[in-house]
This record gives sequence, C-alpha cells and structure tokens, in this order.
Amino acid sequence: MATIKASSQTDLIDLTDGYSVILSNESHVFTGDTDSVSSTQTVTTTVMALCGSEQVAASVGTITGATGITAVSDGKTPAPTITITATSACVTAGTLTIPVMIGDITINKQFSYSIAFKGTNGTNGKDGAAGTSISVKSSAVTYLAAADGVTTPTTGTWSATIPSVPQGQYLWSKTVVTYSDGKTTTTYGVTYYPKNGTNGAGVTVSSNVTEYIVGADGTTTPTGTWATTIPTVAAGKYLWTRVTVKYSDGKSTVSYSVARQATDGTNGKDGANGADALTMVIISSAGTIFKNTSVATTLTAHVYKGASEVTGAALTALGTISWYKDGGTTAVGTGQTLTVAAGDVTSKASYTAQLAG
Repeated sequence: MATIKASSQTDLIDLTDGYSVILSNESHVFTGDTDSVSSTQTVTTTVMALCGSEQVAASVGTITGATGITAVSDGKTPAPTITITATSACVTAGTLTIPVMIGDITINKQFSYSIAFKGTNGTNGKDGAAGTSISVKSSAVTYLAAADGVTTPTTGTWSATIPSVPQGQYLWSKTVVTYSDGKTTTTYGVTYYPKNGTNGAGVTVSSNVTEYIVGADGTTTPTGTWATTIPTVAAGKYLWTRVTVKYSDGKSTVSYSVARQATDGTNGKDGANGADALTMVIISSAGTIFKNTSVATTLTAHVYKGASEVTGAALTALGTISWYKDGGTTAVGTGQTLTVAAGDVTSKASYTAQLAG
C-alpha cells in the first residue's frame, strides 16, 4: 500500500444571490357598512419568488391574521395565488403575515387591509335633503419598473401586469382606491431586484490576491506581515495562506488555509540526519470564493522539501498526486493540477490532494 507523503486541503465556496419575494397585490380596501365589512368579500394576490432576477419556486405556509379575515393559498407552483376573504366579523384594519417558503428559507411578507366604512345618514337639511354615505367604487393595482427605490416614479407607463425588471432596479406597485364621492387614495409599494454575478452582468470579481505568512500554531491567525511569495518555514512551524477576493461592488471576502512543516529528523545516536520534511500547498488560480455558480478554476498542488519546491522529474519520483472531494475515498483526478467547473460545486466543496508513493 502506498504511503501518503504529503497532503493539503482547500475549500471552494459558491455564493448565491439573496432571495426576494413580491406580492402582485400588497394591500386592499374592503367595502364596509357603519362598523364592519359589509357581507363577504374576497381579493387575491399572487406570490413571485426571485433569486437575483430569476424566478424560483415558492410555497406558502400558514397565514396569520385577525378575526373575520382568512387567507388560503391554491398551492400552485412556481407562483401560488392567495385568496383573502373578509366577513362581517372583520371590524378593524390590519395586516396578514404571509410566510413564503423557498427551500429551507422562509420570508414573511405583509398584506395590509382596511375598511371603507359608510358614514351615517345626515339629518334633514334646511331644504329637507338627506345626507349621503360614501363607499368604495373600485380598487386598481398597477406596476412600473424604475431605477430609484426612494422617489416615486413620475415618468413611464404604469401597467396592470408585472413588467420585466432589469437587475439592480426596482418594481413599484401603485394601488388606487376610488370612492363613490369621486375622491381617491393612492398607496405605493416598492421591491428591489438584486443584481447577480452571472455573465458579468452584476457583481464580478475585481481582484484576487494570495498571500502567505509563517505562524507559531495552526489555530490562531498570525498578525504579522503577509507576503505574496511563499516564505521559508522552519520545522514545527505553520504556513498560513490567505486569499482575499474583492468584488466590483466594493465588498470582499477573505479565506485561510494552513499547513504544518513537519519537524526535521535529528542525528541518531550513530546515524545520519533525517531527511527534510515534505509539505504541500494548494493554490486556486481564480481564488476560492465564487458567485452564482460561476466556479471556474484550476487547483495546483505545490510540493516542498524543506524550503524548496519539488518539480518535474523529482516530483514524479516521489509518487502520484491524487485528488479527493468532500472526504471521498475515490480519486476525482490525478496529477499536479485539477480543473474545477461550475457543476462540480454546490454551495461548498472541499478538495484534498495527497502525494503517495
């Protein structure tokens, strides 16, 4: 059985855009009598879940509300429709909490409702005319995409259907309620469509820097000066690797790995000095942090004997480098390099290289 002479491990991480949820209708005004909703009334709202700008399947959990109002999902996918029913037992305005589930993630959305109560009849006036009551005549929801999520859009055409919203822009919804006296009220809602990192259209990697430092232990991150070249590592010390990835949106991620330089052999009582220890460091050509399944990198195993790297025929003479994924026992590749593509990593994958011979 071959002896493992050196080994190292690195993690590749794939970050995914955050989820957002949109309701086609976020509020409603029910027609009321003098103190409650008049008879039974219904309204619907459709759920749309997004990952970045891509629609994903969603389901709806148990919706909580108040006395006299209920909400039920039709269970359809990917965009379930919720029917909200108000009865005469509903006497006050309020909100419904709608739990939208996307895989293991739950996002709570709020649906607000109010009641347009009728005014009481006025007393007969001087000319004998009776007072009048006011009721809701109609309610309409329209949508508009805009670049700003703060200032209500003043240009563009509002549509009764949800438009296509570019990445990084906002979907505005406008609810206009018209009353029997000709007056109206208007409310607005806004949802951000996040950028994603695919095809260079959104957040991209702007720089990737790999640095090294020698540490006294393999647990506490060293606080000294990091260098872009691999330093000499004394026997018993640790070689730390730091990869800093900066993105086009100004954010950054930092990941670390560590390898121990084994203790040199010492003079035996009658023998010669032991051989220099073998160590291995894995370098990823494109860093270790990726976004939206844009994983594309080459892992290279660098083997060192003492402080000197072993290459070419000398490396071949030492044995074979095999690659293993996520603790597996079957090699996913052999040789000094391993190419990793998007389909090879789901969220996170650990790759181990072993030199054996």
